[in-house]
Amino acid sequence: MIKKVLIGILLMLLIVGCSPKTEQDIFYEAQKKLNKMEGYSCQVEITSIGNKSPQKYIMKQWFKKPNKYKLELIYPENLKGKITISNGNRAWIYHPSIEQTWIMENFSNSKEQNMFLGYFLKNCLNSEKVDICTEELENQKYLVITTEIPGNHIYFHKEKLWLNQESMNPYLLQIFDMKGKLRIEVKYEKFKYNPKLQDDFFQLK
Repeated sequence: MIKKVLIGILLMLLIVGCSPKTEQDIFYEAQKKLNKMEGYSCQVEITSIGNKSPQKYIMKQWFKKPNKYKLELIYPENLKGKITISNGNRAWIYHPSIEQTWIMENFSNSKEQNMFLGYFLKNCLNSEKVDICTEELENQKYLVITTEIPGNHIYFHKEKLWLNQESMNPYLLQIFDMKGKLRIEVKYEKFKYNPKLQDDFFQLK
């Protein structure tokens, strides 16, 4: 009798253990992973969609909590080596082809900041409207998180982040305007959580 009960309990545990994860389960795992993120590094391919033909950029990105950002452009060729460093409010921009540096005082309102994963997470924490779902794209399963962008900006109204369900690495970030039109698309490559980044890395040499 006891043996049958034990077998029954084991079977129940196996059934529960093999049951598919819910969206809430996956979202909870993503939250744990992202909450432990002190910084990241990656390469991104960015497509900016305006009234004219789409513009494509390839760049390296670095982020360190709470608000340090760094961008280095790889493509297009005429912007290669351009570096943007920010403390979250002010940005220093260096253009190697003309060997000049200038300052952007309101980086927090710039289009560049919308492309950072750290900025997306900040919006999620501050927004009352966060939607989650699971979707499949190119035979991969993703957790999709959608939130609003503060500021009531006509071109940057809502953003959607695609996280790989297995690695919890970001795959795609999409930014939409108030009419629901896609304005910016960011594809992440070579993503690394919590690389060792010293504070002097976020300074122009």
